[in-house]
Amino acid sequence: PFGVLVAKALPSDPPTRASPCGGFWWARRQHETMPTSNAAARGALAALLASAAAPAALGAASTNLVGSSGKRLGAAHLGAVHLDDGHQSDAHLDANATHRQLSLVELAKPIRIARGGAGAPVPKDDAKSRAPSTLTCGVTSKVDSSSDKSDHCPRECPFFAQDRNDKDFCTFACVTEVQCRTYNPHTQIGDTKLGVCRSCVVDGCHKCDTSVLEDRCSECQAGFVLKDGLCHFKYAGAWMKYVGYALLAIVVVVVAWIADMQLRPCTNETGLEHGMECRERAKILMPKDEDGERKPWPLSTNLMTTPLAGTGMILHFRFQAALIIWAVFVASVWMFFAQFVDSDLWLLGTRRFGTPRMNCILVAWGYETQNALMWTKVSFLVIVYVGSVLMAFAYGVLQLRCFQETDYKTKTMKDFVAMVIGLPKIPGTKAVEDDLKAKIESLSGETVVGVSVAWDYQEFEEEVTTALRDEVLAGIPTEAPREPPAMNPVRNGFYKFEKTIFMLPDADGAEEEDGSEALRQKLRELRPEAAASEEDPMKQLLLSLHTSPRAFVVFDTQEAMEAAVEKCADGFEFEGANGLTLETLTAEPDTVQWVNFGHSTPQEKALKLVAGFGIIGLACLFWAIVFYAPYAYYVMTFNYENGRQP
Repeated sequence: PFGVLVAKALPSDPPTRASPCGGFWWARRQHETMPTSNAAARGALAALLASAAAPAALGAASTNLVGSSGKRLGAAHLGAVHLDDGHQSDAHLDANATHRQLSLVELAKPIRIARGGAGAPVPKDDAKSRAPSTLTCGVTSKVDSSSDKSDHCPRECPFFAQDRNDKDFCTFACVTEVQCRTYNPHTQIGDTKLGVCRSCVVDGCHKCDTSVLEDRCSECQAGFVLKDGLCHFKYAGAWMKYVGYALLAIVVVVVAWIADMQLRPCTNETGLEHGMECRERAKILMPKDEDGERKPWPLSTNLMTTPLAGTGMILHFRFQAALIIWAVFVASVWMFFAQFVDSDLWLLGTRRFGTPRMNCILVAWGYETQNALMWTKVSFLVIVYVGSVLMAFAYGVLQLRCFQETDYKTKTMKDFVAMVIGLPKIPGTKAVEDDLKAKIESLSGETVVGVSVAWDYQEFEEEVTTALRDEVLAGIPTEAPREPPAMNPVRNGFYKFEKTIFMLPDADGAEEEDGSEALRQKLRELRPEAAASEEDPMKQLLLSLHTSPRAFVVFDTQEAMEAAVEKCADGFEFEGANGLTLETLTAEPDTVQWVNFGHSTPQEKALKLVAGFGIIGLACLFWAIVFYAPYAYYVMTFNYENGRQP
């Protein structure tokens, strides 16, 4: 019983034709042509030629062979012996080895019977081509961080089974499939692909059927029903198909609506031009050039220094830059530790889990590595915390200096305005603006352009806003709505839908419903004294309003405003109220929320703050219940065994 010895990385090719003494001829040629300096290899070949009786001598002599690269080729490098019965020993080489496999000697058997032959391809079966296993069947061993995740069991017992019969953890043994349930009653299936004993893989399964060696479930999770060993979603049915059809119909309608709007002819050229003009005016453009033209700002504009839309825009983009700098700082600190302290910091938390044995090795490695590198994590946190605090202080100072510098360089409307604080509650029947203007001029000696009193009209916000809008629109020449052209039924339906959602006026020019009676009814409820008159209800409403504690005073110049503020610093009296003050502003007029004046007491502010947090809390609760809870339930009830992922 002699076989074929497969060698690697010898300088010459083996014979490619079968001959009764081809193996001996090739070995003899190697012996004759090998340099005399390689005495060890020549001696080994001579021993092989002389030894035609014992395959064991082949392995022993092979330990002295030296390849073309000068590396000693031991028995493990040379290969395996193919025996008469066609079985291959566990010393077979890895099929993916980089060295070339060459037939060295064919002994005692005719060439026509030798398995493989010279230059025959190596079998590609992973189970046959991988390195020999160092594990023993039925022997329980504990894995740790030093264990090899790629290790495998012998062919006689090819499955790793977690031993639940001992009191230790992360202990595994190599077993056959029939032995799987002996070590762990819940993993009765031998998976040849994973090389482990596993439980059933059935979506929605709560308890596997351990009486069979296949993927069958005996009890499903909530929301699933058991049928033929599989779990089916309980609430699945024809309604899901109908919902899908409904969603498809909505998508078709929306696409048709968009396509119809794209294909419609233009029937209101004047309105289109007016809309495009308003759009152009809303764009932020550069100041006029020498030709009097205002061009768009180039993309290279630095928004952290150029006041395109006020100081707030500059501060916002500086905030974005600060966030980027802070993120780069945090990442750089961690990269420094990973690069110069330990490269395992790149890997922590990134390795994928797999079979129970691989998970045990991964967890042990992660635990030991994190403990060994704990000082780096603590140092990282300290550096990031201290650095973040210092950067926050620097950021606050720089933002304040930026605001002050930009405000100093630019003149805006707020530079001419001062705010009066402490006005008493005065009814609208008095000329408050004129009286307050005269009072400020007499105290400061400066010319006042005008006074804007912040009236308390929050209860009638909708009515006042509507009246102001109508008054502004009354001064703009507009065309009466025209009758639309003839349309097909589909387009006519879309047109009516658009009129409803966009609240467009009727095409017949019908006047809107008069809201005087509704306003009069509201006045009867909130202002009975004002509703008694038969005059215009809007006029009665305005006369019934009261002033809030604040008003705005506009001066000719910034110097006049600053002088008036200085002269009124000690306070003054107005309409029987003492302690009124005049202060400068930091907000622009277009940012004033007039409707909120008169409702800014500490109690009202606290109530609004609580209401705001309450609304945010309810929104978060809605998101958690409707969106996150189903996801969390699915993730928590998912079967993660055998490396599965949801």
